[in-house]
Amino acid sequence: MEACAPTSIPNMAIPPPPPPGPDGRVPVDVSDLSASNPMKLVPTLTGSDNMPLLVTMVAASDYRALSSKCTHQSCAVNSTLTNGYILCACHLSHFGLDGSVTQGPASTPLYRYDGVYDAANNQLRIKLS
Repeated sequence: MEACAPTSIPNMAIPPPPPPGPDGRVPVDVSDLSASNPMKLVPTLTGSDNMPLLVTMVAASDYRALSSKCTHQSCAVNSTLTNGYILCACHLSHFGLDGSVTQGPASTPLYRYDGVYDAANNQLRIKLS
């Protein structure tokens, strides 16, 4: 029974986010994003709304950093794509990879953080403030 004790649970802590660079931007590796896997949740980065960020690949060299907070009633959107769109399961709003509303009831796009793609390092450098 000792194996079931809470002390035997592996530490699955989320690592801290990388520190901002001299430009105040936080780097996020986007090498794992592709046309077949164009979105990921970055749980180590939270934006000004205290929600984790979504990073999406809209097209080659076109990446976005979006809030995971639905603009309808502040639910968290799903962290995986549903039929090619970002779904808010609370009230079924749909968002495109660019954050635009493709189906309501939400009427405002997901909040977009200022991101600059660094092709040399395959990173999206995000300004969180």
